[in-house]
Amino acid sequence: MDSTGVKANINVQVNDQSVTTAVPTLEVKPPPEVDIPHLPPDKIVDNQLSPEIGKPKEEANVPDLSKPQNISTLKPIYTVDKGGVAITIDDGPTRYTKELLKVLRENDAKVTFFFLGQNAASYPQSVTEAVYDGNEIGYHSNSHPKMTNMTYNEQKSEYELGLKRLQKLVAKPIRLFRPPYGAYNNDTKLVTEEYKMKMILWNEDPQDWSTTNSAEVVKHVLAQVQSGGIIVMHDHPSTIAALPDIIKGIKSKGMKLVTIPSD
Repeated sequence: MDSTGVKANINVQVNDQSVTTAVPTLEVKPPPEVDIPHLPPDKIVDNQLSPEIGKPKEEANVPDLSKPQNISTLKPIYTVDKGGVAITIDDGPTRYTKELLKVLRENDAKVTFFFLGQNAASYPQSVTEAVYDGNEIGYHSNSHPKMTNMTYNEQKSEYELGLKRLQKLVAKPIRLFRPPYGAYNNDTKLVTEEYKMKMILWNEDPQDWSTTNSAEVVKHVLAQVQSGGIIVMHDHPSTIAALPDIIKGIKSKGMKLVTIPSD
């Protein structure tokens, strides 16, 4: 049967006799067209990492019987000294970091960056520029995994890979580490201790990633900022646009902008 459904005649030999018979065949139709949804270019998000949310707390280890079950004595840091406020910027460097640095220079302010190793390898000049401007440089893993889903050895491999990439661009030893999502467990603390680093978390989360409205970012930050605060923010355009008013607002409240000491 052809594409119109007509049966085909087939000639076969049976006991040396020629027999012609009609054999139906299956009709073959082209597959239906499928409309595959896609995002228009202006809706594609540049940085699709999931954000840090809320106040971090220690989680359980992933079982791993191949290593000693040591208990870490490391205490994560959530605050700076009274009278100061530390703005911290996660997930960079990105294509926006140069503009962020420009805004900081114009407002005579310095922040603590927590850079990703893979991003540092892609935007090395932004890292060196941040160092030159006097900002503090911290480490935020290589590729932003949730480390509490990893074994000790997996965490150590992730830690080492990105730290090597970032340290190549920073002259002094990097001593500050922030786990992605603020997610950590005893293994994360053990690895951090092994590299002689501090674990830096936060006590103020304005969720700057949740809006593209810079005025909303300013409002959220200034509504909760207090003496000794460590504010977690991200390398996003709306955050960068909000920084001048955030910096002015913090200073107007009588608090000093500080970086997190690495010593």
